[in-house]
Amino acid sequence: MFRSIVTGVLLGSLSTLVSAASLEEVVTQGLSDNPDVQRAINSRNAVYQEVKQAESGYKPQVEVTAGYGYEWTNSPGTRGNGNDDVELNRGEAGLSIRQMIFDGYATSSEVDRQQARALSADKRLIETAESYALDAARSYIELNRRNVLLQQAKETLFNHVKIYDRIKRRSESGLGALASIQQAEGRLALAEVNVLAAENNMLDAKANFERVTGLSAPEEITYPELLNVTIPRTLAEATEAALNNHPTLQVAEADALAAVAQYNAAKRNYYPRVDFEVDRTWNNNLDGVEGFNEDLTAMFRMRYNLYNGGADQARVRQTQHQIEEAKAIQINSQREVLQSVELSWNAHSILSRQLPHLEQHVASSQNTRNSYLKQFNIGQRSLLDLLDTENEVFSSKNDLTNALHDHLAAQYRVMNGMGVLLDTLNLTVPEPNLGEVMDKQEIAQAK
Repeated sequence: MFRSIVTGVLLGSLSTLVSAASLEEVVTQGLSDNPDVQRAINSRNAVYQEVKQAESGYKPQVEVTAGYGYEWTNSPGTRGNGNDDVELNRGEAGLSIRQMIFDGYATSSEVDRQQARALSADKRLIETAESYALDAARSYIELNRRNVLLQQAKETLFNHVKIYDRIKRRSESGLGALASIQQAEGRLALAEVNVLAAENNMLDAKANFERVTGLSAPEEITYPELLNVTIPRTLAEATEAALNNHPTLQVAEADALAAVAQYNAAKRNYYPRVDFEVDRTWNNNLDGVEGFNEDLTAMFRMRYNLYNGGADQARVRQTQHQIEEAKAIQINSQREVLQSVELSWNAHSILSRQLPHLEQHVASSQNTRNSYLKQFNIGQRSLLDLLDTENEVFSSKNDLTNALHDHLAAQYRVMNGMGVLLDTLNLTVPEPNLGEVMDKQEIAQAK
């Protein structure tokens, strides 16, 4: 009961403002231009092209050569014909086709690695967008918080002005002491300082909002709320959701898959390489012999490196260590995600329990102030009592305002910790088009 009443009091200063920029609108506008998101998009698109490069290893290589120029020859053949030196205009043309038959699983492993990297890049884009959405939400909530606190500081200043004017009139009529005026002046000065401090904090919040979103801070804002969302009832539920959905964990998992594929590719030189090669040449005036010379070969060729100084073994051991490194990163990512979920869920839970007490404090302090004002008017309360109750109302409202906004921010943190903040805000990033580089079966295998 108190919640709706007190929240209405706290936000009453905003009720006359026209809705100019909701949190969803702010995040949507900033998301399309955010440099970190744009970097992630271009990084993902670049990896897609690396997948295509890797897949080219399955396809044949076709090469055309041609040449024409001067040839001087002195060979046993020319000397046998009685010509020590022969000069000719030499011409060459050739066509070469090579198709990989077996390369020690190098191509298939490289394709697997690049597909895993593409999946990682997709999830990293979502991770980046999630982080931006949380930062934008925080900056928007902070902007709203500072606006409410500023209005409350102005309201308190207004009340102190009324008290000061009342004391001054009583003093001028001979009913008040000089000490009372001085006391009221001191509290009035403090209230003015509080307004200036609140204005400075408001300017800081605007600057931070503009830095995070790249947008001008709206002059008119609405109180942000989460729509159509249910905070998990238990930490276990939030943790399970994070393990299933958080893009940071999916990035780490994809990176681990890429490391395994890289290890498989490193073993390619343990196997022979087999290619099917077709070569066709059309030459003229070769090696001191005048006339045309044509050749055609179609052959299977096997190449097998027997020793290259231990580089192959070192490369395999290197990739083994990189697999272990990826596993360690995966474990650390999971710990960080779970810690983030726990901290945000605990904050949300504790603040949910604090709010009713803070609301009661505001209601009680307001009732006390109203009673003290009536008693002060009939001489049953001192000026100090009245000023103290006014400050207590101001302090209790500020405490509740901070708690309400912290509670709201904690809700957004919980959603982000579970990896579903974009869904909560009904936002999407540019859809990953894995179909450009993978068929449906390959996408399923990569995932």
